[in-house]
Amino acid sequence: MKSLCRIILITAAVVALLMPAALPVMAGEKPGSMEALRDALKADKKAYIEQYMQLTQAEAKEFWPYYNSYQFDLQKINDRLIKLIDDYAQNYNDLSDQDAVKMVNEYLIIERDQVKQKELYFRTLNKTLPAKKVARYLQLENKINAMVRFELAAKIPLVK
Repeated sequence: MKSLCRIILITAAVVALLMPAALPVMAGEKPGSMEALRDALKADKKAYIEQYMQLTQAEAKEFWPYYNSYQFDLQKINDRLIKLIDDYAQNYNDLSDQDAVKMVNEYLIIERDQVKQKELYFRTLNKTLPAKKVARYLQLENKINAMVRFELAAKIPLVK
C-alpha cells in the first residue's frame, strides 16, 4: 500500500504541473524533494511552451503574464486533484460506495472548474494574441494534459 501511495502522489504532482518531460524524472524522486521538483518542472513546461509558441517580442510581452496567471490558478485546481488522488490512495482498500460517489462528484467539480478556468483565460488571451496562436497554446496545453492523464491512467488502479 505504501508503494501505491507513493506512485499515486508522485504521479499527481506531475498532473499538477502538466509536464510530460518530467515523467521519466519522477520515477527516481523522493516525496521530500517535491517542492524543488515542482519548481524545475514549471521551468521545463514554460520552456516547452516558449519553444512552440513562436511569439514575437510584442506578443510575448502580452502572453507571459497571462500564462503565469493561468498556471497559478490552474495549480490551485490541480492541488484539489492531488488531494483527491491522495484520499483515494489512502482509502483504496476500504472504499465504500458512499466514498466512491463523493470522490466522483469531487472529480467532476474539479473537471468543470478546469474547463471554466480554461474558457476564461482563453477568451481573455484571444483579445491580445492572434487566434491561431491562442489555438496553438490551447493545443500545447491539451497535449501536455493528455500525456499526463495517460500516465495517471496507467498508474492509478481501478476501484475494487
